[in-house]
Amino acid sequence: MEVKKKMSLKEQIIPGGTGAAFEIKKGEYLKVTDVEGKQVADFIAICLTNKKEFLSTAHTRTMNGRLTVTKGDKLFSNYRHELFEVVEDTVGVHDTLYPCCDSQRYRLDFNVENHRNCRDNFAQALREYGIDYGYIPDPLNLFQNSPVNSDGTFAAPTEPKSKPGDFVVFQALTDLIIGISSCPQDMTPLCGYNITDIKSEIVQTW
Repeated sequence: MEVKKKMSLKEQIIPGGTGAAFEIKKGEYLKVTDVEGKQVADFIAICLTNKKEFLSTAHTRTMNGRLTVTKGDKLFSNYRHELFEVVEDTVGVHDTLYPCCDSQRYRLDFNVENHRNCRDNFAQALREYGIDYGYIPDPLNLFQNSPVNSDGTFAAPTEPKSKPGDFVVFQALTDLIIGISSCPQDMTPLCGYNITDIKSEIVQTW
């Protein structure tokens, strides 16, 4: 698919295993790109004018009536307000079920101390907005491939289907604070055992 280059208002590379936070205004578009492929990007959003309202994967699932999201879907808040529309998606496989990885996950499951993790990444990046570790909402895990078995159990971790340059584009339907973590999970196939960069771009039109 040929995609025309859009003029970027803000572009940044989020190095593998780290996180970033920034603002987006109503009507602007956010493009999230998997630079090298097979890299999960944990994605959260909090309303700029009311930090008690945030992107809710649970409400998004129930409002859309499915476990994942793709082009044409809306993303909803914990008040069931529309926060985003998915306007482009070159992968179509994302996860709404798993929470952020955190230090306790690595401690319990892998006997590893002080491993980088998405929850700490978000807490660090969102500190300037007065949002602390205990308030990090569950993420939309972009590019994460999390199959569910027919009996409702989770299948074993699976590599993402995203290839180098694959992306998702959201249009913001209100003013938001965005958090993105290039997931540091290198102990399962979740990111193909190779933690790489994520690129975010805010553009005026799409």
